[in-house]
Amino acid sequence: MNDIAQKTEILLSSSKPVQKSYVPKLHKGDVKDKFEAMQKAREERNERRSRDEKQRRKEQYVREREWNRRKQEMKELLASDEDDDAKSSKIEKGYVPKLIGTVKGKFAEMEKQRQEEERKRMEEERKRRIEQDMIEKRKIQRELAKKAQEVGAKITFHFILYIYFW
Repeated sequence: MNDIAQKTEILLSSSKPVQKSYVPKLHKGDVKDKFEAMQKAREERNERRSRDEKQRRKEQYVREREWNRRKQEMKELLASDEDDDAKSSKIEKGYVPKLIGTVKGKFAEMEKQRQEEERKRMEEERKRRIEQDMIEKRKIQRELAKKAQEVGAKITFHFILYIYFW
């Protein structure tokens, strides 16, 4: 404290004028030139960045336009191919009788029955699993409800204490 008092005493007793604000002395325009150079570099960077961005957007637009043109050509080709295939497939189709009395026909019939049984089994299994899932879901919900009641009582008590002491 004594040190500070001495320094203030010295400053107040000195006859030198004290500057109110600091203004740096410019030596041959150094600060001004630096500032102008930095400003110019910043503007050039911004211009370059905007030019690059504009070029990138233009290239992206050209790529998208080219891609859309190709997609349209593919759609047209596919549509013309479908028309040709549909006409030729209608012409090529003919009546093929079922071969029930032959070995091939019997195997086909057996395969059809096997697939039908497999489908029924899968359907029953799916229903059974859904029922099992529902039962387990109800159990879990009951357990959660019990825990919620227990925790709810504790939370209510803590909440009341919190409000009371807040």
